Amino acid sequence: MTDPGELEALEAQIAEVFTGRLQVEVPSPDLDLFEGGVVDSLMFVKLLTSLEQRFGFRISFEELEIDDFRTLRHIARFVATKQSPQVRRVSAS
Repeated sequence: MTDPGELEALEAQIAEVFTGRLQVEVPSPDLDLFEGGVVDSLMFVKLLTSLEQRFGFRISFEELEIDDFRTLRHIARFVATKQSPQVRRVSAS
């Protein structure tokens, strides 16, 4: 999933995770969530759990790269990668 429209839709869904489940507003998809004070260590754990629940995948410790979670755009790309059929086939084997 690399279509810009699909990534924008994912960004919107992830923004809903922040507002609905985490009770936090993210003013811009390019805001650095850590430097902007939106996400701290506890919120990061809640974010990971919320993403797993919302999108139906698991995030292993080995997959965690902090840069994948810095902005809504980065998170959307990460989620798109997790949802791609190629990733599913690899993780299923």
